[in-house]
Amino acid sequence: MKLFKGDAIKRVNNLLDKGEKRRAKLEEKVLKLKEEEKAMQQAVMDDFNLSILEDKDVDKKLEKDLNKVREELQVAQFQLSQIDAVIESELEKSKVDIDRERREFAQSKRDEFQEMFDELNQTKIAYLEAIVKYRKKKSEYVGEHWKTFRDISHRLGLRTVDPREQFKLSIGMRYQRSEYYSPILTPDEHRDAFLEGRVTSKKDAFKN
Repeated sequence: MKLFKGDAIKRVNNLLDKGEKRRAKLEEKVLKLKEEEKAMQQAVMDDFNLSILEDKDVDKKLEKDLNKVREELQVAQFQLSQIDAVIESELEKSKVDIDRERREFAQSKRDEFQEMFDELNQTKIAYLEAIVKYRKKKSEYVGEHWKTFRDISHRLGLRTVDPREQFKLSIGMRYQRSEYYSPILTPDEHRDAFLEGRVTSKKDAFKN
């Protein structure tokens, strides 16, 4: 059985993790640059107002620094807008590998499930064969009972006992009864095991 490695899954998860980290850093950078831009805009405006009041030249360095921040902000915003597109492009390339690994994963579990299916089939066949054996034995019992006791019961005036009602199993039971645990599998037991993953507690009545 070939062991499942999941290299493509690891690669894609790593890509997504790095993309999320990169996005978080860029979002933080954009927020910081916007705050710097706002502060520097105010500084440029204050300097301009001061230059008018004091009749002097504006500080060119403030304007230069503001433009630099705006350029950095523009670059960061562009990079942030491209992250999803870059990740999506890489994910598109990985779809074939992920689909292949899904098939490999299922194949790696095939033997395990086939073993369980074989076990269930063997158990089911044994169960059905036991029912056939019971049916044959019950038919023999009914015939022997009638042959042995019907005439003598009539002669003695005894109440007739129908042997078909003795040692009776029914496939029509929808659920197990509290007073008797039937060996016939009932729908409620099947449902509990298959849908809820549990075996009915009534089985203890048989174990005891």
